[in-house]
Amino acid sequence: MNKLTNIVFLTDIVKLPKDTLKEICTDFDIDDNGHAHELATSVWNHIQQHGEQINALERSKKRLLAGKTSVTWYRLERGTEFKDIKNKIIQNTNFNLFQETRIPSIESLTTDPVIVAGAEGDVETQYYLRFMYKSGVSREYHLTEMKTSPRSEIATVFIDESTGLIEVRSDARKSDKVAKSLAKLVDSEVILEQVVAPYGTNIEEIATQLNGELIDVVSKPEFVVEDLSPAQGSAVVKILNSLDSYLKSNDISELENDLMEANEVFDEQLLTVPFAALILNGLEKVGFGGERELRGLSLYDSLNPYLQHQGGFIRFKYPEEGVEKEYTIRLGIKSKSIYFATSATEDVIDFVRRNVIIS
Repeated sequence: MNKLTNIVFLTDIVKLPKDTLKEICTDFDIDDNGHAHELATSVWNHIQQHGEQINALERSKKRLLAGKTSVTWYRLERGTEFKDIKNKIIQNTNFNLFQETRIPSIESLTTDPVIVAGAEGDVETQYYLRFMYKSGVSREYHLTEMKTSPRSEIATVFIDESTGLIEVRSDARKSDKVAKSLAKLVDSEVILEQVVAPYGTNIEEIATQLNGELIDVVSKPEFVVEDLSPAQGSAVVKILNSLDSYLKSNDISELENDLMEANEVFDEQLLTVPFAALILNGLEKVGFGGERELRGLSLYDSLNPYLQHQGGFIRFKYPEEGVEKEYTIRLGIKSKSIYFATSATEDVIDFVRRNVIIS
């Protein structure tokens, strides 16, 4: 029966952090100097020559299929159970993917993902699947000639029958295709429903659940006043300039006069719209970012009620082997996915899964 280390390929080794690659090289007694891709090639060649893949990679197995990746979660349609799904996958492939690996030629690949291998997880209810697909075409120019060659990508699917979750680790734009290929393997009538984080677009609540910091947000205005006239727009600008002048001169009479003039320009509809929302009107995107927690900053807290968050970055800490490390994730509200911007381990992905998706 395949273990996780049996379904690891060169493309996975290349994505490992350099420190991890150096550790593996040291375990192999091979040179640990050079760039990351050189170390990865040396590790892979050594594995192929000496057949030590399982034992040599066991120490790093929690990084092999994790790393920097986008993760999208799915569930089976309500009323559908996981019963016999694993057996159906085996039956509907022309080989036992949990005992061997079959890699198609790159020429035979299409944009529809095909399954190439599977492996058991840490417990009986968990297992991993690997899918390959054609991701594009590379062009190489040589004077008057152009050569093209297909590019391929590999995606990981992690299934945990105990939670009912199907986790697709791949380019978020390709996750639906991977999920559809899995559904076809299981049963033509099986439908996978994409999991929406329980907090919808409330990025702040997700940051709280991870005990993390919200350090970057991209949003769009909640209110859009499409018929704002040039005179009304000028009135908004005048109010801002008057506030600026007041803070310098402390002349309240000038500010009061400008506010009254602006009030005459606004109609009854605009008078019901919060002034902060009028300031944001006309902006397609509003971004806040930096290295510090946004919540608690006066500008962010003032404008936040009038914004629809489209995505953002959350930084949180997670202890690994007794050492606390920082991780950063990017939330895609539209794609309903999470990208691990810091190279993650299986434990870190599980931490996010349990606190954001399952909770």
